[in-house]
Amino acid sequence: MKSNAPGQLLGYSIQFPRALYHLLRIGPGETVCVEVLGDVAVKMKNNEVITEEDKSSLHGKPITDKSTDLWKTFSNWIVPIKEGILEANKTKYILYCNQSGQHSIVDQFSDASTIDDAKKAIKNAKDKLKDLSSDHLIWDDYDFVINQNEELLRQIICRFEVQYGFGAGYNDVDIEIRKKSVPPSLIDFLRNKISGWLLETIQEKILKKEPACIPWESFDRQFLSVFERVRRLELIDFALEAPPKDDEIDNQVKIWPRYLRQLDLIGLTDDEIVESVSDFLKADVNRHKWIEKEIINEDMAIDFVNKLRGFWKSQKKKIEITEKNLPDEEKGQLLLEECKTRKETIGEMTPPYPTIAGTYHALAEEPILGWHPFWEKLLAGQEEG
Repeated sequence: MKSNAPGQLLGYSIQFPRALYHLLRIGPGETVCVEVLGDVAVKMKNNEVITEEDKSSLHGKPITDKSTDLWKTFSNWIVPIKEGILEANKTKYILYCNQSGQHSIVDQFSDASTIDDAKKAIKNAKDKLKDLSSDHLIWDDYDFVINQNEELLRQIICRFEVQYGFGAGYNDVDIEIRKKSVPPSLIDFLRNKISGWLLETIQEKILKKEPACIPWESFDRQFLSVFERVRRLELIDFALEAPPKDDEIDNQVKIWPRYLRQLDLIGLTDDEIVESVSDFLKADVNRHKWIEKEIINEDMAIDFVNKLRGFWKSQKKKIEITEKNLPDEEKGQLLLEECKTRKETIGEMTPPYPTIAGTYHALAEEPILGWHPFWEKLLAGQEEG
């Protein structure tokens, strides 16, 4: 059975990258809205408005000379002008399409910038559609726009622009993010982070029956520090975006890898084991992402590990000298606690909290180090058994 559901879903969802695109372009005192004065709208601080209608297609240009979307769009702009909701000369009109195609009426309207240009574009539209019958699907909107409100249409055309994008509409978003001096390798991270926040914010407003409008100040308050950290290539906590799932933690406990056996040797509780697994997985995610995004290189990673190993070695010796009377398990617990709370940097950057502990667990897994005073002998006995 054929269905147009995928196309409809794309049509609705494309409003979110378009809202994000405008949010990245506005400034203080300005607001982006969804489904308020169009599919997407911008309220400018000079009391002008950008109203945008978004049209999408899975195959080919969504706006043709005889498409209902074309004439319904202009009809939808004329009505609020006549009702006093929009001021024709204080509004910019954008028709966004996710696919381009042959030059057509909509492109001629977009090319027009003066009243004379608009008159010529309208005359051309009339000539192209002179054989249009009154029973055609677009007739009512076409007649309303062209025949009944030509003067208003001329004013709209002078402030009208058709914009073409690609696919789901995120290419334009990525360009705007890059303009803010964001390294190319981190654009997708930042885009996904802002997109998630935008979707959640709009949904919350809709549920509260509030207009889905987002002031620039809300956006700036949420992401100013994020942009600054990204520009400085700081150690972003990618694990916040995808924290370990319960089944991932359960699977680690089930397979009982070496680093957990090391913790078992010093008598850690079940809760401490779960926390350690979470730290291990978070550190693993961040380590791979930092290298992939070129925030750190191999030399920086090696230097970091060497500093952790050096601290572990010095603390192990200190505990052997100062805590001779402690049981072996407690010596191991003390050594672990000293190591995982260690403050250390990676290339002069401070890593997220789980990184130190998680990296120590990774080293215990190899095994390069351990916690029990006799960890090597005990692990060897387990593996032989």
